[in-house]
Parts: sequence; C-alpha cells; structure tokens
Amino acid sequence: MIIMDNTDFYQKLAAILDIEEVKPSDVLKGFEQWDSLAILSVLAMADAKYGVTVKSEEIRSVITAADLAGLVQTRKT
Repeated sequence: MIIMDNTDFYQKLAAILDIEEVKPSDVLKGFEQWDSLAILSVLAMADAKYGVTVKSEEIRSVITAADLAGLVQTRKT
C-alpha cells in the first residue's frame, strides 16, 4: 500500500479545481469545476504523483473528496 499525505492530495485537488481549499467532506459534484477535464487531471495526478492507475469510471463513482483520496490510496500499479 502506498503512503499518501492526504493534505497534499487535497491541495493538489484544489489546484485542479482552481479553488482555495478542498475538505475531505466536500462533495465533488458540488464543485462547478468538477467535470471530465477535472477527472482527467485527477487521473494524471494520481499516476504522476502517486504512481497509481485509477479508471475514470471509478472516479465517477466516488462522492466526497475523502472517498477520492481513499480510492487513490488503495490502488496499486
């Protein structure tokens, strides 16, 4: 299992969404910027930063930022 700093993950997610802060309890679909481009950016970030592969369908099934962090954290390449 990879070791991941969730604070760093949330900061990177906030940068992708072009907002100031993302909290673990934030609902992703509640962000105006949460679209297919944001999902592609999360896929790229997960691969580049954490060395994991996540499918876009899996990302679409998560609800909160904490769910997304957990998904990335549990993936192995």
